[in-house]
Amino acid sequence: MKNYFIIHGSFVDSSADWYPWLKNKLVELNQNVIAPNFPVGLDIQNYDVWKNELDKYKDKINENTVFIAHSIGPIFIVKYITENNIKIDSLYSISGFNGLINIKDFDKVNESFFMKNIIDFDQKCNKRVSFFSNNDPFVPCELLDDFSKKINSEVHIIKNAGHFIEDDGYNEFPELLDTIIKNDNL
Repeated sequence: MKNYFIIHGSFVDSSADWYPWLKNKLVELNQNVIAPNFPVGLDIQNYDVWKNELDKYKDKINENTVFIAHSIGPIFIVKYITENNIKIDSLYSISGFNGLINIKDFDKVNESFFMKNIIDFDQKCNKRVSFFSNNDPFVPCELLDDFSKKINSEVHIIKNAGHFIEDDGYNEFPELLDTIIKNDNL
């Protein structure tokens, strides 16, 4: 059985946006789902703090692990997997990026997650799928596209989906669920 991790973004937790919906749908399909809550906020969110939290689940991270990560979550997972030299099954990146977005508070908490070079991530992760929108209000399309190319992922561009948050109408994410079901034969 695979372990599915749902990784939230900055300034929210696992009860936000489409995360609970996806968790429930995967549980209905008899999958093991873990949705950790990482510390967020200007003075407490950084890579080391999140790494320490994810380390609590290290015994569940292996070649049968699927990460579904949003916003800052995908680069966090890429950095974590690379630093720990772990092989995983899949990474679903939703609005994933690796660079400053020129929004002060977000740049402050996100900067420690970024990597200068993403090398050979495809050797550590069997399947890589990126979802992003043509009208993300937070992350420039160039950063979204560049990240998906750096991790060598299959790309799904969904028009007018914003940043895939509840304010954009995303308290459910059927396109993502359908892709997971198809890829994992659920």
